[in-house]
Amino acid sequence: MLNRKLLVILLITSLSIGAQGASARPKAKNGDLANYTVVHAIPAGYGADVVDIYVNGALVVDNATPGAMKGFAVPRGNVKVQIFANGVIPGPSTSPLLSSQNLYLANGNNLTFVAHLAADEKPKLSVFKNMVTEAGAKRSWISVRHVAAAPALQIRVNGYPKFVPLLNGMERKKSFAFGTYSVDSLYSETSTVVAGPTSIKLEKSKNVVLYVWGAKSKGNLAFLKEEIPARK
Repeated sequence: MLNRKLLVILLITSLSIGAQGASARPKAKNGDLANYTVVHAIPAGYGADVVDIYVNGALVVDNATPGAMKGFAVPRGNVKVQIFANGVIPGPSTSPLLSSQNLYLANGNNLTFVAHLAADEKPKLSVFKNMVTEAGAKRSWISVRHVAAAPALQIRVNGYPKFVPLLNGMERKKSFAFGTYSVDSLYSETSTVVAGPTSIKLEKSKNVVLYVWGAKSKGNLAFLKEEIPARK
């Protein structure tokens, strides 16, 4: 009888802790805005040296050049990103260079639309969902995204391999303690650094995204950095 009572107590305690843990997970509030960022990561020489970026038919970035990045905070709703050659206006007789699907952003959502090269050096538009929660006490997330026309890449942090080799279009994330880190990238089959090193600082209420962009054939791989606000 005693063992049965003890089992019931333990079960109730376990359920209570589980409920508290579930309620402690961060949730977006009704008043929270959605966020999205557009990134022009197509290197020069691939037909997109200067472009205009439209969202839902409205011009949001004029004369964007390779490496450009801009973020927006908007009410929840549908978002469609289209990239046109410089000076071309959306219309029945014009076609975008790249276009996303019509995506719905809920309160608190955070997406990044990246125009970049596929492995075969053809332009493409990829969409990534950003981590908006803190990684834990005095920790932040580092996300790395391979958006270069290049084979598998390995990402090192402070000289140590921390991310398994990534193929074009892939991403990985890991949490790290607050502090300053040096990040570089190399082809998985060599020991030669092909991007970086770049320095990043992790601190409270901020996660970091690193993009490796460019083209192996041009020898111009580099990092782009995006900072994402994070909440508990």
